[in-house]
Amino acid sequence: MVMVYSAAQRDEAEAALKTGEGPLQVAERLKIKLAVVLRWAAPLKPKLSRSERRRGGRKPLLDEADLQAMSEFVRVAPMCTVPELAAKLAEVRGKSVSGPTIVNAMKRLGLTKTPLARPPSQPAPQTPPRYGPQHRRQPEPGKYPSSLTDAEWAVVEPLLAKLRDPRGRKPSHDKRLMMDAVFYIVRTGCQWRQLPLDMPPWQAVWSTFRRYRDSGLLERLYDALHELWRAAAQRAATATAGIVDSQTVKTTEKGAFAATTPARKPRAARGIWSLTSSDCPSRS
Repeated sequence: MVMVYSAAQRDEAEAALKTGEGPLQVAERLKIKLAVVLRWAAPLKPKLSRSERRRGGRKPLLDEADLQAMSEFVRVAPMCTVPELAAKLAEVRGKSVSGPTIVNAMKRLGLTKTPLARPPSQPAPQTPPRYGPQHRRQPEPGKYPSSLTDAEWAVVEPLLAKLRDPRGRKPSHDKRLMMDAVFYIVRTGCQWRQLPLDMPPWQAVWSTFRRYRDSGLLERLYDALHELWRAAAQRAATATAGIVDSQTVKTTEKGAFAATTPARKPRAARGIWSLTSSDCPSRS
C-alpha cells in the first residue's frame, strides 16, 4: 500500500526541520514515515565543499582571518619555520594547530617552502699526484708494455743466473724472452695457448714458469724488487712495523653503528617561504 502525503504535510515537515527539530520527532508528531521525512530533509542540508566532505563535514580549523594573519607573518619574516609560525598563530589568534595544518594552510595561500641555497664549498687542497712520469713504463720499440725494460732486466738477470736446469741442459730460449712471456700472461690474463707467435711455445713457457714457482725464485724475485722500491723511496729495506686488522664484532649493514649516523635536519626547519604568484590567492 502506497501512502500519499499532501503538499501541506510536506511544507509543515520542512518548516519543522528548518527550525531544528529532528526528523524522528517530526515523523512521530505528524504521523509520517521516517523514511519520507528523511527524503524531504535531504535537499535542505547545506552543500559541503570538497575539503569539508573530506573532513566529514567538520569546519576547517583556520578561517579567513587566520589565513590572512599567517600571510602577514610570512611576509614580515619569510625565514620563519613551521613551529615558529604555529607559535605566532597561537599567540595572536589563540589557536593551537599542528605542523601539517600549517603547511596545508600555506599551500592554500599559494606559499611554498623554497630550500636555501648552500654556500659554495671551499675547494679541496690540491695535492701532487703520487704517480709521476718516473713510474710510467717506457718499453723498447717492438716490445709489449708488459715486457721488461733494460733497468728491470739488470735486476732480474742475476737472480735467474743462479737457477740451473735440473736436467743439466742448456736453455733453448732466451731467459729474458721467457720472462716477457710470463709477464704477458700475468698482465693480459690470456690462456697459455694464446701466447703471441713471436714468443716461445707455450709449453716451454709453462714449464719455465712452473720451475721458477716451485724453486721459490718468484718469491725471491719479489723480495729483491720490493727492497729496491723501498730504497728508491728512501725507506728501510724491510718494514720495521706492521698492522694486523681483523673484524670481531658484527656491525650493521651500513658498515657502522647506528648511533654514528648523523640525525637529519627537520624539513620544517629548512628553507624559506616564497609566493608562487604575486598575490595571495583566496581560499576556494
